[in-house]
This record gives sequence, C-alpha cells and structure tokens, in this order.
Amino acid sequence: MQRQRNSTALERLSVGIDRVIGVFAPGWAARRAMNRLNMRLTSAYESVPTWRNSSDWLPADGKGEAINAPSRDLARSKARHLERNSELVNSILNAFERNVVGKGFNLQVRTDDADWNNEVEDLWAEWCRPGNCDVTGRFCMTEILKLIVRRRIVDGGILALRVTDKSSAIPYRLQLMEVDNIRGDGSIKSEAGNPIIGGIEVNEYGRPLNYFLEKATVDITSTPEVEKVPAERVFYLADKTRPSEVREITPLVRALDEIRDLEEFFNAVSFKQKINAAVAVFITTQKDAAASIGRSIMQQQQAKDNKSNQRIDAGSIKYLDPGQDVKTLVPAGQSSELADFNLSINRRIGAWHNLSYEMMTRDVSMVNYSSARQNLLEDWKVFEGEQQFIVEHFLNFVLEDVITAAYLAGRLSHAPKDFMANRQKYLKHEFIGQGLPWIDPLKEAQANQVMLATGQITLKDIYAKKGKDWEEEINQLAVELEKTKELGLVREALDVVKGDDDDGKSKRK
Repeated sequence: MQRQRNSTALERLSVGIDRVIGVFAPGWAARRAMNRLNMRLTSAYESVPTWRNSSDWLPADGKGEAINAPSRDLARSKARHLERNSELVNSILNAFERNVVGKGFNLQVRTDDADWNNEVEDLWAEWCRPGNCDVTGRFCMTEILKLIVRRRIVDGGILALRVTDKSSAIPYRLQLMEVDNIRGDGSIKSEAGNPIIGGIEVNEYGRPLNYFLEKATVDITSTPEVEKVPAERVFYLADKTRPSEVREITPLVRALDEIRDLEEFFNAVSFKQKINAAVAVFITTQKDAAASIGRSIMQQQQAKDNKSNQRIDAGSIKYLDPGQDVKTLVPAGQSSELADFNLSINRRIGAWHNLSYEMMTRDVSMVNYSSARQNLLEDWKVFEGEQQFIVEHFLNFVLEDVITAAYLAGRLSHAPKDFMANRQKYLKHEFIGQGLPWIDPLKEAQANQVMLATGQITLKDIYAKKGKDWEEEINQLAVELEKTKELGLVREALDVVKGDDDDGKSKRK
C-alpha cells in the first residue's frame, strides 16, 4: 500500500509564495518551479527520503577500499576469534571444505597423445604429494586447497608465492602466507610514482604491480623484514565484491555480531541450566548471632574476605550468617526461547553465506526429499562457484608452472619438441572436483536413466556430478566385462525399478 501524507504548513506557504512571485516575476517563478521539480526527482524512491522512522539512517559510502580499510584488521581479528571458539563458524568452514575440496581435484589431460597425457598426470600427482609442493614440506595439494577455502572465508584471502627450489627434482614450490603479511612502509607513492594502497603497489587501473610482504618466519622474537615481491610471483586469492577494492575484507563481517550474540545466549542458558542442576542446601543458625571476643570475630572476618571466592557446586551445603537469605537471580524463560532464537539466527547466518540451514547445521529434521533436494542443488551452486574460482585463479596456473619447470629440468620423456611454443595446446586439461552427493540413490538413478535414454544428459555429465572422469569409468567397465568373460563369470541381470504403483508396490521391468 502506498504511503500517504498531508502537506505541511511550510509546503503550503511555499506554494503560496510561488503564486505571488508568478504574478510579478514569471521568469523567477519558472526557475523556482524547475528547481522544486529537480528536488522531487531526487526523492523518486519512496524508501530513500529520511522520514520520521528513518531519520537516523544515514549510512557511510565511498570507494570500496576506503570503506573497508578502517575495519579490515578488527573484523579479521574478530573472525579469527570466532574461528577458534565458535562451533557455528566452524560448521560453515567445514561445510565449504568438505564440499568444495573434499578428496581433492582430479586432473585429466585432454590431448590426443595418450602417453603424454599419462605422463603429465603422473608427474602432477607426484608433485602434489606432501614435501613436494609446499616449501615447508608440511602440506599436500589437497590440504593447501582446504587452507585456501578456509582463509578466504575467515581472513578474506590468502597469499601463495611462486618459489624456485633448485634442490628438488621439480624446482617449483609454493609458499603460503596470510593476508596480514601484506605490510607497507607507510609510503603512499612508489619510486615510480604509482600509488601504494594497503601494502600493494598498483598502476593507474588498479592492477597490482608489487606486494610489500613481511618475510615469513617462525621466530616471534625478531622484527620481520619487509620485501617487495613482484606481482608475477604472487597468487592473491581474495574475496572481493566491488571493483574499487584493492585489499580483502572477511565475508564473516556481515554476521560477526549475530554469531557473537548467539554464542553469548548459549552461554547464558548453559549457566542457568547448571545452576538449576546444582542441588544446594543453605542453613542459617543463631548460634553465633552475637560474636564473642577473639576467634569468632576472626572467623567472621575471614568469611567476609572469602565471599568473592564462593560458588555453588552440585550437592553442596552452605552455612549462611544470621540474617542472610538466599535470592534466586536466574531469569526465567530462556530455555524455551533458545530453540526459536537459534533457528532464526542460524538461518540468517546461512543466508549471508548462501547456505541452507540444513547444510550449515546438518539438521535435517524439518525437511522432506523434495526440500532437501532443492536446498542441496542451491548449496551446490555455491560450492561449484568456489571450485571454479580455485581452478581458474590457482590450479590452472600452478599446473602450467609445474609442467614447465619439469620440462626445463628434463623430467618429461614424452614432451613434444615445440612444447614451450605451444604450451596451451599440450596442456589442454580439466580439473574434476568433488561431486554432487546423493539424496536418494534410487530416485537419482531413475532420473539419470530416463534422461540418458531421452538424450537430455550424457555419461560425461552423470560422472562429472560424481567427481569422476567418464572415460576412465568406461574403460574400467570394459576391463571388468572382459575379465568376467575370461573367467567365465556371468553377471545376473538386475530388474530395473520403474517406480511405485498405486498400491505402493514397486514396478519392475
């Protein structure tokens, strides 16, 4: 319904003045009318003018970097605190880690030379092992990818530096660094005259040229040195939502207060339940109502001094001083409100991260097959987007670097002679990530069977949803079929379930 309001006395007075001016100075009146029309056009959206109920809503605005910079470090610190202490935040992180990365990404090289394909895939698998891909020797590629996913959510981003290590068989490694290692020296201009924003030197278009980074060290007693690293060596995998952003901001910034409120509410209810569960007996006696000289006075003074250290324990018996009484301070009603409050906040936090409540909390008590399937499909679009980011911004470039380094080191016996001149041609590939999980395997299989028979889907699509390569699976099926014939084994043909009839009995073909 459109809001209606009566004109104010000032507005009526303005109209009257315009009419009077129009009699004596029509040109002036026309200019006033035009200016008044322009003022009305600035309020074309009814929710924008500051009416009584939104008079204090004057949000800050500006370039993305100017808005983010003052809050970046504090927001990151709060997000890391919740990462360490909040089960809710870790449920979000675990959901992304297990669905975006899971068991890792499977490389499939797609050239016409099968020997070359197999050699590249084997070499990539070797390099991805712990001790080969990371300069510290601690991580395998799957663990690096999980760190990327986690740090992008908590910190807003992560750095991975290209490092040449001539002591290794494949002289190429990655060095992981956190975003707070980006440190400027206080300069706002580089020697070349380019702006330095948040420790990153950029050109006139905002393209990074150099990063000013603290040298990674485990020695917390020394002051780390800052070095200038060319942008060509740096993978800056950051979460950004505006073109004017140069640095990252944690995505958790949208939900920090709500998560903290929920954690505090849980703590309050937990404390209340502990008090209710602690059965205690309080005894008041008149025996020492009048303190005697000496020991009793000392005992009373000692008891007063120890009041700050007293607490209620389960099954405890407490003696109170004469005249003292016990009053309950536990507020009522919190336990009954917790479930609704928890559900509401969890759904809001999940919406901020494009996750369903069920995916974030793993609580499926309020869904059926259809709603669970719909939520999973929407969640999976989010995870596929993260997978695509990792492939396009990281894995594709790392693969090219690794194979090129191996080629220059003489590790590739099947390498084409013109490899360096046509690397894109000989590195045509696909990374297959974690597949879409099942909700109901029978229904999924029936749907795939119908769509495959009617030409709506291909075997490649079906296996890609499972995170598998269709050519490998077909080849494996052919090997198994040939082996069963060789051994004289016969596979029993299984009935194909078509669905349930009106009596609830399964139809079989």
